[in-house]
Amino acid sequence: MNITLNQILENKGISQNQLAKDTGISVETIRNFKNNKTTRISFDILEKICNYLDCGVEDVMCLEKDV
Repeated sequence: MNITLNQILENKGISQNQLAKDTGISVETIRNFKNNKTTRISFDILEKICNYLDCGVEDVMCLEKDV
């Protein structure tokens, strides 16, 4: 999996701290997710992020296929 949350936050001009504050998700959780340093994420957190950013799951993460 490749996490692309950085790009969407940048495009929308939203900081990880603002995302954390507005969604109730800890900054550490967002930082780990954003930096691809997590091995799992709950559906609740993913749903909060997508709802807040008005985007789909495919906008914040994607599957990298082996070529």
